[in-house]
Amino acid sequence: MPGVEDWTTNPLGIVQSIYDKHGSASSEKVQEYFHSKTNSETARLWIPSLNDTPLHCLLPNSLVRYRCMVQDMFDPEFYMGEYEVSDVNTKATSMKSGKYKDIAECAKHQEINMDSDKNVTMERQTLYCVPIPGETEWVKSGYSDKAGKKSFPTSSVSSGRTKRGLEEEEPRSDTHMEEESEGTGRKPEDTTNKRPRPDSGEGSVPRNNTDLNFPLHGEKGMPCLVKIYEDMDGFAVNDMVEFIGVLSVDPSLAHFHEENRSDGIQSSIEGYEEPMEEKDAHAPPPSLVPRLHALVHHKLKHNNPHVSTEKDKLESDVSSLRTEIFTLRRQILSALEQVMLGDSLAAEYFLCHLISSVYGRADVMPLGKFSLNITHCPPTKEYGQLIHTFMEALTTKCHFLPLSIENMNNLRLCPEKDYTANRLKSGVLQLSADTSLIIDETQLQPGQLEAVGVRNITALGNLISWQKVEYDFRFHRQDFLSNVSVLILSEAKSILPSDCLVPMNPACKVENLQRHFSQLDVLLTPEFLGRLRSYLTICKLLEYTIDDTMQKSIQDDFVEIRKTDPKSMSVDDFHTLLNLVRLLSLSAMETAPTQSTWEKAKTMESERKRRILMMNNSQ
Repeated sequence: MPGVEDWTTNPLGIVQSIYDKHGSASSEKVQEYFHSKTNSETARLWIPSLNDTPLHCLLPNSLVRYRCMVQDMFDPEFYMGEYEVSDVNTKATSMKSGKYKDIAECAKHQEINMDSDKNVTMERQTLYCVPIPGETEWVKSGYSDKAGKKSFPTSSVSSGRTKRGLEEEEPRSDTHMEEESEGTGRKPEDTTNKRPRPDSGEGSVPRNNTDLNFPLHGEKGMPCLVKIYEDMDGFAVNDMVEFIGVLSVDPSLAHFHEENRSDGIQSSIEGYEEPMEEKDAHAPPPSLVPRLHALVHHKLKHNNPHVSTEKDKLESDVSSLRTEIFTLRRQILSALEQVMLGDSLAAEYFLCHLISSVYGRADVMPLGKFSLNITHCPPTKEYGQLIHTFMEALTTKCHFLPLSIENMNNLRLCPEKDYTANRLKSGVLQLSADTSLIIDETQLQPGQLEAVGVRNITALGNLISWQKVEYDFRFHRQDFLSNVSVLILSEAKSILPSDCLVPMNPACKVENLQRHFSQLDVLLTPEFLGRLRSYLTICKLLEYTIDDTMQKSIQDDFVEIRKTDPKSMSVDDFHTLLNLVRLLSLSAMETAPTQSTWEKAKTMESERKRRILMMNNSQ
């Protein structure tokens, strides 16, 4: 077996060694091997990350990590999973594994027997993945700082080998075989089994019109085509995943299907020519969209680099925070009160909003969501932008959406299927779980909403009310479930629905918002920010239950309130109150409500309703 470092620098050598030993039964052994190597978080950190390491600094065919969101799922493709090679001199034959690579390879003195009965065609799934939309800068730098190993810049790939595209099924003459000799500084030998390479070779200028299909405008990072070999049905659009796999950046992969397409049904139709748009989407230059052949994957419950995914470490973090929860919670509310212009009630509701997350569904009703509409906001763009900056410092994923007529009429909020390119065109609302979306309605001016604008307003309403986004497949529409925390800033009650309307009552008139928010710098020290960020993530991970005694007490209280004044608490009010109790309990890192928490929630709701009544009477 290869040496200790080879599992990261030469994973394909490991795969072939296991295949030589176990043959067709090697798939399970390969999975066991790499799972055992990457089982601990510390071991995974030794693997270079595609998110924060320049592509030219990564060794081709080496093991890399990639933290991403699944943006689209392409049709399954067929490839040569096992193939026979023969020695051109001795005619001796042997079998090679074609898994976890795009190009079928053999040594210079060998050739691939395309007509061999031993060749096995297999199927794999291709996912188009993008960096997690809205991921904040402190998260990116946090993961980068944790990385324990970086590759040195290199332009070499391994020794010269004969290669053949794995997605080729039809036999072709040896004149189409390719021979490379890279990293030696010498040109390849002149041979007849050399396949011309496409123009998109190393050093060439990438196509400028390649659309990377990021959901949010201005996002940076590298998308990736991830090839899945195991658990192919275990992924869904918008899943947040960390993949560990073999990096493939061979320049011949760009528009590879130009020469021969055999990965779909249409390839069998005589005279079919793949549209250029589909070629751009499915075979973009690897310099822009590298390929990653997944060996191991971990679905992410969160993307906070400072909160461990390992159970023991997580429990230790929870215990540590609980010892200081009263002090920590008071400090957090002090900062939030500053943001809410001195309003302590709004600060409490804001904290509940920050730790809210959908934890389940009762039929179509999402449970746990807590969209918040803060009214009486200063009628200036500056306040919304300052709130956004503040949220970016706390949350792991955040996006700011000014609710203007221009944005509603021009933005694509819901993803749409592009049948020409055979891909899902992303939309602003294609977001991963627990993303914070800030909608600034103070920027809404009188104007005419066009048909697109009306659809976008409807889409925002559906997201807030039902936590679902309707994807447009032209011939039909399909709902995709979401889990997005929505904060609406407005002067009066928003035109959008919300779970909780809080009229803000500033403690004093703020003349200079920039100066007012700058006072947060004293509170938000690096140490405090670190604890606050961990706290917000961990609160969402806590399990919440209500024991029978407390449940009966709450029910009896509800019945008494209804007897006294039936109009004072509707079923919807009771549902909001229960959700508030849950969030107040979790904010104190308690997994069950207490009588004092129940009384506090009722007091908060009573004051909030009083403010709403005053707001309505003043209009």
